[in-house]
Amino acid sequence: MPEPGTTAVVIVLSEAAPLLEAAWRVDPALVRRGVPAHVSLLYPFVPESALTDQDEKGVRSLAARFPAADLLLEEVVTASGFVAVAVPGLQTIVDAFRAQWPGVRPYKGRFGARPAAHVTVAMGADDPTAAAHVRAAIGSLLPLRTRAAAVQLVVLTGEGWQSRFTVPLGVPDGL
Repeated sequence: MPEPGTTAVVIVLSEAAPLLEAAWRVDPALVRRGVPAHVSLLYPFVPESALTDQDEKGVRSLAARFPAADLLLEEVVTASGFVAVAVPGLQTIVDAFRAQWPGVRPYKGRFGARPAAHVTVAMGADDPTAAAHVRAAIGSLLPLRTRAAAVQLVVLTGEGWQSRFTVPLGVPDGL
């Protein structure tokens, strides 16, 4: 479980919310409530206590380099206890953020040096039957169209994840 002050850079995919709802109907314990469907560009990012103006400017500047994008989600991905939907259309932006902050290890290295862009749907699905039910439930919703329109820098507080700022994709200086 992450500590308060942990930050992340994400793209929220609102239209992908039904994927999380479907997994929640299978087993509510598998879904992180209060966390919207999203793709993590950098998680964990720089701890809030070490976050600089330069880091924030870097997030804003990098977001401006990429246009908003219409995406088609089609593939369910599973690993031990983990069910997700691949988002290959965002891999380029994920790679760019990781290159900008090479000292930040995505997911603390848990999924290798270059985990694929994805929406996490269920975590802790260690029971193969539960994982299969989640895969079937979300698979029935695919393909799913969604739009990546903005990048958010979020911080974990005592009340959950809170947005520090949101910047639109493809807009110079986030205007």
